[in-house]
Amino acid sequence: MAKNAAPSVSSVEEMLAKIEATRARMETDEEFRESLVNPHPSGNPISLGRRIPDPQEIADLQVAGVQANAEKWLKRVTKPKKNFKEEALKPQSVERYKESMRKVIAEDRHKGGMELVDEAEAIATIQAGGSSIYSSGVARRKPKILRVAKELDSDRLALAAIIDEKPVATDTDREAKMIDNVRGLKAIGAKRRGVKVS
Repeated sequence: MAKNAAPSVSSVEEMLAKIEATRARMETDEEFRESLVNPHPSGNPISLGRRIPDPQEIADLQVAGVQANAEKWLKRVTKPKKNFKEEALKPQSVERYKESMRKVIAEDRHKGGMELVDEAEAIATIQAGGSSIYSSGVARRKPKILRVAKELDSDRLALAAIIDEKPVATDTDREAKMIDNVRGLKAIGAKRRGVKVS
């Protein structure tokens, strides 16, 4: 390499190709695979562990880490250094969010992420927690639910008054009433979010 020359940096695409090539080698070169999977010496007689922790160890470490830091997490979340709402509404934060969403859509990340979901595992996780997880979560959010309901009360009362005036003599009347109600609720939601209603 020439003096002061920039080091070679792989692109994401190049790194993917390298990873795939290494995986192919692991499947055909047992000795190479063993050197990564099993304990190995590293220039001294002391036997070291795997090249990276095994899945069980990673899971155990993550759970232990969360449990050990739960109180610290709670303190940081409930006493933030900055006002998260103000930070989120700053122009640069809004633009950063929009750019992130553009990438999500362009790269079809939702589809890719959902393809990785294990349905049985998701259900098992919910069952392990039991119904109390859902009910306690809702119970903890009662103040927020109450606040939002109060903020929406006037708009929803107005919508109800409008809908009550709609005729219901025929199927067509009833269908029209239902559609008006749905669109009214959408309008209330858009208003609350500050989105222009088209």
